[in-house]
Amino acid sequence: MTAVPILGLGIGFINFTVVFLMMMYSLLRSIERLTISPSKRARDFQRVIQSYKNGELIEVEGFLILRVPPNVPKDGVYYLLSPLSPSELSKSDIKPYVAIKVTEKSEINAELKSGQYVKIKGIIDAYPFGNMRLIHVISLQRANIEDYWLQYKELALTKEELEQLIDSTINADYELKKALLYSLFASPSVVSSKRHWGEGVTFSAFKNDTKIVNSLWEASRYLISLLPEELILRKGNAKPFVDDNLDLDFSFFLEGGKYYSPSNKSLLKKDIPVAEWAREHFEKKQAVFLTPKVYKRISPEDPLAYTSETPFIVNEPIGWEKNRELEQLIPNLLATIFLEREKIPSLSPSDRMVEKFRERFERWIFRNAREYGEKFDALRLKGMIFETNTRYLLSLRLLGSMARFEGKINTGIISDVINMNQEIVDMWINEIPEREMLKVLETYEKYVERDFRNKRLEMALRVFLDLEATSIDGFVSREEFYNALVEYGFKPSYAREVIESLIADGYLYEPVIGKLKMIKPE
Repeated sequence: MTAVPILGLGIGFINFTVVFLMMMYSLLRSIERLTISPSKRARDFQRVIQSYKNGELIEVEGFLILRVPPNVPKDGVYYLLSPLSPSELSKSDIKPYVAIKVTEKSEINAELKSGQYVKIKGIIDAYPFGNMRLIHVISLQRANIEDYWLQYKELALTKEELEQLIDSTINADYELKKALLYSLFASPSVVSSKRHWGEGVTFSAFKNDTKIVNSLWEASRYLISLLPEELILRKGNAKPFVDDNLDLDFSFFLEGGKYYSPSNKSLLKKDIPVAEWAREHFEKKQAVFLTPKVYKRISPEDPLAYTSETPFIVNEPIGWEKNRELEQLIPNLLATIFLEREKIPSLSPSDRMVEKFRERFERWIFRNAREYGEKFDALRLKGMIFETNTRYLLSLRLLGSMARFEGKINTGIISDVINMNQEIVDMWINEIPEREMLKVLETYEKYVERDFRNKRLEMALRVFLDLEATSIDGFVSREEFYNALVEYGFKPSYAREVIESLIADGYLYEPVIGKLKMIKPE
């Protein structure tokens, strides 16, 4: 009779223990995170350095300081190495510099300047100043700055934790907030793409309302301001630093900034809302640009929208507030971002999921062409916001950003990209004034009248152009073209006839058996 309550007590006790342990784990994990500070980095580095005995081989990474250490001997060239980045060095209560000695036998494969992140291999020794150690340099080479932020990758944030941090900081439309989050992860490069873009992305939002655009600018600027100075793209690349204890006074040189937000509100009214010095970085996508824009008259040829992965039109101000937890967890956020960037450095057109995305993108193009007709076709002319080839590459880059956030490409995020694209198309078609749309349609009609007099061939060529636009190498297989025509509504027998007609009439040619290419006038 007593077996049941005893058993119930046992299960209850086990459940309590499991819950308690999970709570303790969460608490300990939070405490650990809060210790990822410059002082923690410094102490951890100090422990490692002091664990080596004189004469042992050592490899370390750090930031070069081209200043001589105190009590410097006169038997060689001596510099300092800091385990902390320029932005974190001044925030640490201890500064465990290491003296390094460079001789003619040292192998140097880096630019010698203060702020350069380097990897040093050498023999450790004592140095005649306090507990400072010396490394006799065997080799000194440039290291990847991303490795610095990956030192604590075991404390990277989970997807859910990152979403929660952004949700508690930004109050905006779901798609807009997601796009902003994805942008932080930058974008993998596309293998064999003719566009030599870097890993940067452009998050943009448009409205002819200063209040709305300013709210976006303030929110994105707040996010950028939380990042270390080394990661912010800026014109001036020198950061002064003074250490009174060692009588050091010099400047770090900061290069390779990866994030940009316009420095003042006046830039938000420019065609491309970035400073002139940053224009080349923008065009080559060498950084993440968070650039909202105030427009006087919306145009489908807007140069910012044309190159933006997510050109949203926003109809109300967004809300944001300072988030102390996010501010404390920036090192964890960076570990998360660079860890995922390391996992997905590039996208290959031959990858199965990329091919699947291309198929979905093409079906999306066909669907909108049927739904919106010539309006959508006109917006896909060269230089327009939905020019097929450019929009495909931008969508593929957005897919890459999402994949970094999610951890991999799957059918779910493929659908998310298509849905986000659809929302952007609907926004622009509804927002473009009738007068502007008539101008675009007039241009389109002239283009069609000049190039495609046969309506059936016109439709087939439009299908081919869409396939060609999403092909990295510019070729379209016969089978692929045939299947697309059938899906678009051509009868199978007529689809084959049309393909042969296009080849015979000189619109297409077959440079490789089974591979088609369009003959385009110069």
